[in-house]
Amino acid sequence: MAANKQNAKIHVSHLKKSFGALEVLKDVSIDIYEGEVVVILGPSGSGKSTFLRCLNRLEDITSGTVVVDGYDITDKHTDMNKVRENVGMVFQHFNLFNNLDVMGNMVLAPTELKKATKAEARENAMRLLRRVGLSDKAEAFPAQLSGGQKQRVAIARALAMNPDILLFDEPTSALDPEMVGEVLQVMQNLAQEGMTMVVVTHEIGFAREVASRVIFMEGGYIVEEGTPDEVINHPREQRTIDFLSKVL
Repeated sequence: MAANKQNAKIHVSHLKKSFGALEVLKDVSIDIYEGEVVVILGPSGSGKSTFLRCLNRLEDITSGTVVVDGYDITDKHTDMNKVRENVGMVFQHFNLFNNLDVMGNMVLAPTELKKATKAEARENAMRLLRRVGLSDKAEAFPAQLSGGQKQRVAIARALAMNPDILLFDEPTSALDPEMVGEVLQVMQNLAQEGMTMVVVTHEIGFAREVASRVIFMEGGYIVEEGTPDEVINHPREQRTIDFLSKVL
């Protein structure tokens, strides 16, 4: 599905984020549109994950404006729980509840937030587990799953809230190489269905094939952005060229 340039799902203007004296995001402005898959590349410490965590205010924003799905999340009065119902997040280390089985992980948020009855939540959870190829693991506990399976459960759990936007923070970096493909396949399917996605990753192949737009960050700034072909195959900025020469 092509991006809908009439509808900016995320609007970021002059975002800055400091941890004490350390300025991690120095001045970031970007619009991300409905149906876009935006992949963020860059070296460690460039501010990629901090930027992502500012989009659902897991990190407090030092200055600037961030509007997500029409909500100004830099306004202290904004109900972030309401915003997060529509913004799913998939973490590097899965963040599953180890004391709950897969089904328990899946139905917790929809039932706690009164989005669904237990029966509705279970039915939806099974549908989503089938979608990520794990319907036979509903009663398994996280400790019984491989890394790739855990991450697919984490994606299904994020989808259980029926979000408009999914944020992925290095979703494959904690996985063994042979498990990366199964997670990227699920993400690729979501992209084809038109999910708005912001993905911090080192997977250049995924960026090349799936991204509508690639952003290269370094030193707390967006250094370069464009289509995968522009940024990965024909980068203009020397810092992008240097980075890609090390990872390709």
